[in-house]
Amino acid sequence: MAGLLGIGLAFLLGVGMRIGAAAGTLMLVLMWSAVLPPENNPFMDDHLIMALTMVGLALMKAGDTAGLGRRWAGLSLVRRYPALR
Repeated sequence: MAGLLGIGLAFLLGVGMRIGAAAGTLMLVLMWSAVLPPENNPFMDDHLIMALTMVGLALMKAGDTAGLGRRWAGLSLVRRYPALR
């Protein structure tokens, strides 16, 4: 539950979205794979769609537009370690 809280805060605040997207995608793919074989279409599952959406938001730098991403990116620690962006 703490992991889900961290992922949610990363996306709400726009801070650390790369790490949040990676962790969220991993969690959603694991949830999807827990019920294999699926009853419905295996490629149009809501878990996979949400995982792709998370990756898309992180790649488009949505946190810079609707969050604290710009301020976060200006910190010296984040400039030194760009994976924290």
